[in-house]
Amino acid sequence: AAAAAAAAAAAAGTTPSSSSVGGGAASAGAAAAAGADGVMCVSLRLLLLLADPPSPSRAPPTLPLGLVAAVGPAQIGSLVGSPLLAPPRRRQLLLLAATLLRRQWRVISTRPQELLVLLRLLHHGLSSPADPPSFRTCLAALAEVQPRLAAQPSPAGAAADATPEALHLELLLLALAARLDPLHASLHDETTECLHAAALADAARPPSPPASSEAAPPPLLLQLLQRRLLDEPALGAGEKQILYDAFAAADSSDLPSFRRNLARLCHDLTFFRARALFEHSAVF
Repeated sequence: AAAAAAAAAAAAGTTPSSSSVGGGAASAGAAAAAGADGVMCVSLRLLLLLADPPSPSRAPPTLPLGLVAAVGPAQIGSLVGSPLLAPPRRRQLLLLAATLLRRQWRVISTRPQELLVLLRLLHHGLSSPADPPSFRTCLAALAEVQPRLAAQPSPAGAAADATPEALHLELLLLALAARLDPLHASLHDETTECLHAAALADAARPPSPPASSEAAPPPLLLQLLQRRLLDEPALGAGEKQILYDAFAAADSSDLPSFRRNLARLCHDLTFFRARALFEHSAVF
């Protein structure tokens, strides 16, 4: 099924367009594309059913291993970020990735390459808050697996930016970006809860022994905020420091306080953005 889905995506990408062929060939091409999309739809449905079977106790013991093999870079992994996927197939693919992470973690956690493929799919979904259903699907999966993900060891020889820990931070950074964007207010409650859970898990982790005389890194949420503010070129260093210091000084130990502090941060950030835009327009 995974091979069929990948092959269908490739077939859809090689279908002639109506701008380059005559009417008859264009009709044939459209029919071929529709057929490929149908194959992909059925294949992804089948994989989703296998990932979360109605009767897990009756499933073959080799099923999890077979499913995980289907997630390899040459199978489902080849569809990550593919522009060939129609929106319904993209949502199916992201739902499959989320379901595999949530229901098949015991096996997925032992397969570093397949785990990275699934995390990159979550990254793809969380990069598009303008598609709320897909964003929510990926966010729910992240919220459920992040305690296990934070404890996942890095595979030997992996690049620093391709470890489960690094990708976990990238996913949280996308959640924070959506929370700080007023255009995505419908997602604010879920992203706030996910970020607060991540902050609590980070606070509960035993501190790592210092590797040198350097100061210990700040808490997780402050690290994320530092990185997020780097993507605000219109703000001056002083404004960024005001935002950082105010959030760092606030008590965010419980969810209601954390929610208020994030709302205040979003309000202040929006104000600074608007002021910078006004000052820029006044110059011209």
